[in-house]
Amino acid sequence: MRILVTGAAGSVAQQVLPALKRRYEVRPVDLPDGDLSDPGVARRLVHGVDAIVHLAGNPDPAASWEDLHRSNIVGVTNILAVAGGTRVVLASSVHAVGQYRLGGVDAQRPAAPCCNYGATKAFAEAAAQAHAYQTGGTAICLRLGACTPTPPARQALELWLAPEDLQQLVIRALEAPARFAIAPGVSANSGSRWSTANTIGYRPAKDSAQYRTQVDDVPGWATCEGATA
Repeated sequence: MRILVTGAAGSVAQQVLPALKRRYEVRPVDLPDGDLSDPGVARRLVHGVDAIVHLAGNPDPAASWEDLHRSNIVGVTNILAVAGGTRVVLASSVHAVGQYRLGGVDAQRPAAPCCNYGATKAFAEAAAQAHAYQTGGTAICLRLGACTPTPPARQALELWLAPEDLQQLVIRALEAPARFAIAPGVSANSGSRWSTANTIGYRPAKDSAQYRTQVDDVPGWATCEGATA
């Protein structure tokens, strides 16, 4: 299988690329290869691939609409517009459901973004679902949590996604027999309100509990504060 990975220079891609390269023929691309807000660039980059792992975008939860529009809206719609029946795996985010503060949060919860960034990810999920419906292609959205080698803060323990689980999640998304799905991008973290239930066969193995005594609260590190739905 020939896989296009966008945003290949980013931290998420750098964690997942080694596993993808062991399994597939991978074409990693980033801004030096062309700006995905240009439809012609998007069309050129996806030519000849069997699947797209779209990780490119502005990852800043505090970003303005102006800073997010080009990469997180136009880039996504351009990728979907040229994908046709090609399988697309999109990086969504826990920020797409960041308003939920009480009770469990699973992949079946409708989008309730906590910030502009989360709203762009909610848009990407809706656009991907429409794409799958209209084209008959496959689109899998991954609501990624804290994708770091170890949890970066105490607040991140419940939504940490270990590199090994991230790799498994993306591979499952590439190979699952599904038309459209939203899958949780978190590890099997003890005491977490973020459910790992999914329909693509993802079975996380890592648990942030081992880091509980090794990390401190980091001021400002959290999904955006807001509603308590």
